[in-house]
Amino acid sequence: MREKLRKIVSTLNRDIFVGERREKNLRNIAASSMIMMAIGFVMSLVNLVQGQHVMTLTCFLIFCMGLASFISVARFKKRNASIVITSVALVLVLTYDVLFAKNGFAFIWTLLVPLSVCYTLSVKIGMLITAYFQLLFIVAFYTPVRALMASSYSRIVMDRFPLLYFFHGLLVLYVMYQYHNSVLVEIEYTARLNDEVARQTAVAEERSRRIEQMSFQAIQTLAHAIDAKDPYTRGHSTRVSQYSVKIAEALGWDAERVNNLRYAALLHDIGKIGVPDSILNNPGRLSDVEYDIIKSHTTMGGEILLGRITIDIAEDVARCHHERYDGRGYPLGLKGTEIPEEARIVAIADAFDAMSSTRIYRKACEREHIRRELMEGRGKQFDPEYTDIFMDLWDRGLLDDIMREDSPDSDMVTQASSAFLQQAVESFLSQDADAGQIAETMKNEGSYEGALDVEYRHFEKLYEYIANLEKRFSHPFKLIVITLTPNAGVTPSATEQERAMFFMEQSIRQTIRNVDILTRYGRQQFLVILLGTDPEGVRTAVSRIFRGYYKMYGSGAFSPSYAVAERTDEA
Repeated sequence: MREKLRKIVSTLNRDIFVGERREKNLRNIAASSMIMMAIGFVMSLVNLVQGQHVMTLTCFLIFCMGLASFISVARFKKRNASIVITSVALVLVLTYDVLFAKNGFAFIWTLLVPLSVCYTLSVKIGMLITAYFQLLFIVAFYTPVRALMASSYSRIVMDRFPLLYFFHGLLVLYVMYQYHNSVLVEIEYTARLNDEVARQTAVAEERSRRIEQMSFQAIQTLAHAIDAKDPYTRGHSTRVSQYSVKIAEALGWDAERVNNLRYAALLHDIGKIGVPDSILNNPGRLSDVEYDIIKSHTTMGGEILLGRITIDIAEDVARCHHERYDGRGYPLGLKGTEIPEEARIVAIADAFDAMSSTRIYRKACEREHIRRELMEGRGKQFDPEYTDIFMDLWDRGLLDDIMREDSPDSDMVTQASSAFLQQAVESFLSQDADAGQIAETMKNEGSYEGALDVEYRHFEKLYEYIANLEKRFSHPFKLIVITLTPNAGVTPSATEQERAMFFMEQSIRQTIRNVDILTRYGRQQFLVILLGTDPEGVRTAVSRIFRGYYKMYGSGAFSPSYAVAERTDEA
């Protein structure tokens, strides 16, 4: 029995008016307060007409208390204040009516107390007020006070009303307790349901994030595959995407639109998949037919992406990033705002990266040249507003990290490989005069830049190898000097020389292993370090390199030769 009572008390102490239910309850209390005001006002007028001045004041007090309760919840949202006001009004007014005014009709109003208080305020308060009135009727009708009440109440009322009120109150309280308990169950169920929804939502969001990340990685992989068709544009799509995002953020675009632009910009050159490598990698002047094929990458890109990617703007960017603001671009000849905003942004980012990066046909342009080209193209080739924003970002140094970022580890890789080459050159004496002269020049001037035939993620392999060499130069390696010499009677142009060097570099990259090292030295020579290779391995590697070179370049104007510089035992 004690446990049951404890459970009942615990249940009643738990508030059911939370969240939306609390807001609804405040509206109910406000409505009840208005009803109290109406009853008080009407009864004040009735009693005033009947000349019952005390009852008039009592009813006017009900009106005032109702007004105070209404203001508490409607204006200040103070539910507890309204509960106190209402409870005090009920107790004081009805107690006075029953005991002192001796209004034969007054005690009937108390029958409204259990249900109205339990539903509107709380079951616990309803129980307390109901118990109070039950005790009031017992005192008034079952004790010596009964004699004072006899003149106002009939005997049958005094004998039976306390019993009626007891069972009436008991029934209402039981029903309202069950209601209170069922609401608590509903609240608990809702809480568990909300927790489960939150958990499932978190799982769905995590899956969505992973899918988005996988999609981004897939798009990046595709972008890298596009850039790989031309080694001189490595990282181009990534940088264009990053430049475009900077412009969009400066424009105040929302995160979703910026993200869509990020993906679309990565795929802006996807149409180059259909352009032959011989045209993309041609360092010379393109013929009209070849130039038309190059230009077709916009149309081809749009067709590839049309209806095949959830980012609708990607198709527009691929198709329209070579449109010009003055309408003289291709493939559609769109003008001004006819060009999608995203495509106008990518056009600026694309042109900037093309000028600021080394290409097969030229070195990276100087800063002032790029600035002059962009400003001359403002309002002609490029959207003037977006151009101004881009120039401001550039001037403030907000693009510098992107311009330096071929990959996250590019600077570290270049520095480490360069340091290794210097140490390697210093550790051996050449048996070949030309190779020895190159080695000496490298030792004294360090006038070269390291290049690796590996993805940057393979840097760990190179680093471990360098670390081992730093400890002891006991691991054998060969330094091969590959030279391209003009054929007899031929005076090739600088463009033709660059073309031959490009194809030789391609052949070397395709032949050497991940742990080998390649660097371009001078205008006609390459240095290749082969690890753990004997003379026969060198001949095999060089033979493969030369075969690849002739396969891509043909007979051409340049013939390759090589020399091997070996480390001495004393090094």
